[in-house]
Order: sequence, then structure tokens, then C-alpha cells
Amino acid sequence: MIQEYKLKDGSKRYLIKVYLGLDSLTGKRITTTRRGYKTKKEAVLSEARLKLAYENNAFKNNSMKYTFKQVYELFLIEHRNVVKPGTYSTTVRYAKLHILPKVGNKKIDSFSVIDCQRLVNQWAEYFNSAKYPKGITQQVFDFAIKLNLISDNPMKKVRLPKKKAQVLEINKFYSTEELKKFFSCLEDYGNLKFNAFFRILAFTGMRKGEALALTWKDINFSSKTIDINKTFSIGLKRKQIIQAPKTKASIRVITIDDKTLEVLNKWKITQAIQLLEHGYNSMNENQLIFTTFKGNKYIPLEIPSYWFNKFCNKNGFEIISIHGFRHTHCSLLFESGVPMKDVQERLGHSDIQTTMNIYTHVTENSRENSAKLFANYVGF
Repeated sequence: MIQEYKLKDGSKRYLIKVYLGLDSLTGKRITTTRRGYKTKKEAVLSEARLKLAYENNAFKNNSMKYTFKQVYELFLIEHRNVVKPGTYSTTVRYAKLHILPKVGNKKIDSFSVIDCQRLVNQWAEYFNSAKYPKGITQQVFDFAIKLNLISDNPMKKVRLPKKKAQVLEINKFYSTEELKKFFSCLEDYGNLKFNAFFRILAFTGMRKGEALALTWKDINFSSKTIDINKTFSIGLKRKQIIQAPKTKASIRVITIDDKTLEVLNKWKITQAIQLLEHGYNSMNENQLIFTTFKGNKYIPLEIPSYWFNKFCNKNGFEIISIHGFRHTHCSLLFESGVPMKDVQERLGHSDIQTTMNIYTHVTENSRENSAKLFANYVGF
């Protein structure tokens, strides 16, 4: 559109308002205004040049600049369709807390390798490893390349700082005697649901989310096995979700001992009675093993820790993490002579190194204990 206007001295000038199309990223109209042309012919020629330049991408590349946040928001649309809901939720949380506050308003084409290295170094100071936020940022840059907004990914040239030395989270787990005393006390406590839940953790090495997702269909009382094929997680806005386990190796069928089956069977009968009293029929294969008391709904992830801490404080037990029962099971497998490969498969570790790390820690504890026993025996 071309318009005529007058200056203060009365002379005529022309301005142009050019519509160039829709922004492929934001969907917004792209327009530009130029003024100061002395003749209408100059304005017409300028309008034609602007349209041609845009069509040839010259105008777009020189004038249209997108921020990291704009590209990230478009990346999320695609990302949501290719990852698990729990992974998507974690990506959003990391980006909101640790990535966008630092670089959200920075132009996507203005990042240098040095900028990215400094960013990763900052994350490494906060996290034990900057691998996860670096990975998210790198994916956003890859998406920008896909959109022809940049030609290179600077984050791929960045080196991850060495991990901070850390104390393994497996420092606390129960010995055979401690575990025996724990369950003896738990049986006296009289809560069959608690007993069944912690029995599963300690005697299968199952992850907390895997245990909370179990249905009675997953227990085969005849073959004495548990089919672990899903996990309970939290998505966006605290939405409870059931999804595939952590890795392919986490999908597994494991054997269980007779005592654990007995505990589970007692709980199954008791649960059916309790749910019926509240109007729920539990006689279906998709019935959850562990549910809220009245609502027959999933138990929130934080509740088992509440159960455990309350029980330990009341009965004088050392408090370990819920994940500590998984490490307890792993350590007892090693002590009983189960081969490392079998331990890896039973716990669903995708990497044998994870299993070896626990083994190393357990044997270190055993060596220390052996030295103390020897010193006490010889007495000098």
C-alpha cells in the first residue's frame, strides 16, 4: 500500500506499507513500513524490491531474528510427540528453571561456542553433571538448524566439565540382620499394605514407580514371577501418568520367593474386602496392587517415604531412602553369590557399570568389616 503525506513545509512525500506474508515460526503477519520517497514511482520501485528481497530470503535473513525461547517453544511441540510424558515434563521443568532464565531472550543466531561453554560450566557448578541441560539446549539448536535459522550447532563443540566427586547414594542400605528385624517389626505393625509394598521393594529390587504401577495381572502366583512392564510417574501440572519403564532393560520378568507371594496373597484378600466396603469391586485383572485407602487411586510418589519415615521414627530404625531398598536387594544378591550379569538383569540396569558400582561399594564395606573382625579376634 502506498500513501501520500505532507511535510511541515507543505512538500509531498510517499510511504509504503508492505505485507510480506506470515512468519513460519510464530504465524504472525510480517509487515514493514518505509517513508520519505519524493515520488510515487520511487515508492512503487521500493515496494517491489522489498517483496523480491523477502522472497529471496535476503530480507528475512537480515531482519527476522528469533530468540532461543521462540525456537524452544516450537521445538516443544515436536518434542512432545516423540518422548514419554515423564521425559517431556522433565524437559519443561529443566528449561523453565535452568535454561530459559539464562538464555531465553538471546537471539538464536548469536550464540558462540564460548557462550555455550560458559553456560555449561555454570550448570556444572549447580549440578553434579551438566549433561541433561546441555542435551536439551543442543536439541533446540538442532531444531533451529532444521528451520534454517542457523547453520551450525555451537553446543556440539562444547566439552562437559568433569563430574564432581560425589558420595554414592548407596551408602545406606540394610544388612541381612537389619532387614530381618525390619520385617519382623513391620509384621507386628499390622499393616498388610505396608508389609507387601516394602517386601516387594526389598525382595525384588524394584523401583518405587514400578511397584506403584503394579496390577494383580502382573503377578503370576503359579509361575512365581512378576512382570515389570510399566512405571508410575508425574507429568505436567502434577498429572499422574503410567508409562513404559526407564529403559528397555527395565522391562523384565523376575522370580519371587514363596514368602513374598504369601504376603502378596494375604494383602490381595484384605484389599478386596477393604475396597468392597467403600464400594469398589477389585475382582478385575487391572486392579492396582497399591492404592489409596478409600479412593482406589494411584498412591502419590512421595507417600511411601512418609510411611517409611513414620515407621522408622516410631520403631527406632535407621532411615534409608526408599531407593535404598533396591540397593539392599542388590547387595544381598551379591552376598548370596548371584552372578553379576544375573543381578543386572534382575534389577533392570541397562549398563553393567551401574551394577558394578554397587558391587564395588558392597565389597568395600565387606573388606572394612573383615578388618574390624580380624582386629577384634586377635586382640592386639
